[in-house]
Amino acid sequence: MTDEVTISAPAAATVGVAFAVNGTVNPAGDTVQLQLDTQNMRLPSGPWQAATTAAGIFAGAVEIVAPGAWYVWAYDPVTGASVVSAAVFVAAPFVNAVDCVPVSAEVAASLLGGSAAGETPDELPVAAAATDADTALVAQSGKVVFAQPFSAVWTWIQGHLPGYLLPQVTIAAAGSVQLDNSAHNQRVLLVTVSGVTISPLASSLGPGFVCDVVNASGSTVALAGIITNTGASVIAVGGIARLLAATPPGGAVSVYAKL
Repeated sequence: MTDEVTISAPAAATVGVAFAVNGTVNPAGDTVQLQLDTQNMRLPSGPWQAATTAAGIFAGAVEIVAPGAWYVWAYDPVTGASVVSAAVFVAAPFVNAVDCVPVSAEVAASLLGGSAAGETPDELPVAAAATDADTALVAQSGKVVFAQPFSAVWTWIQGHLPGYLLPQVTIAAAGSVQLDNSAHNQRVLLVTVSGVTISPLASSLGPGFVCDVVNASGSTVALAGIITNTGASVIAVGGIARLLAATPPGGAVSVYAKL
């Protein structure tokens, strides 16, 4: 069998209340260490806490000290094998309507739209480059606000990417169509009328521009100022072309087409 660690953790927990984590390890005689983190992209550096391990099965308890989405990492220091749990969503302890919760002046000012000194967001220092550890305030199915790490937001985005469909732009008027980033990048251009010529608008295109052209008209679609892989300058009836923009060394932006 291969070196492997598996893990099971609850989907939700409460701040300050320890919860159980268990799983398996192979080889069965290895020890397992646990750690909490707000990201699930890379193995944390530590500190780790030891789990109880026997006959390839480990168990431990961890306690989260702040609300948000957390992940439990399990690590075999002998083989280097590791695994991370699904997100454990942690709610703040229950607060009654009459309870008073102390907050700092900075937090109070931030919630009211400024800082402790009264600055609004446009007056605050510019933040450093975004990282997976950055957090944003979010409300999840209610008025309670949690800290959500960017790493969890990216995981959510990744889950939706397979279902994303390129927008379609229908070209239903004869004449010249000049490609530009704002109207045609990452889109499907469906030509439904005869007499269309497609050309690049150089001032509006950049390297990495891409679109697909589908000729659903009754005549060819002309390509002007576009380099094709066949040398032809038209898209046949019922044909499809992928158009890409790139900048050759020492040159200007050029558009290439695969017919």
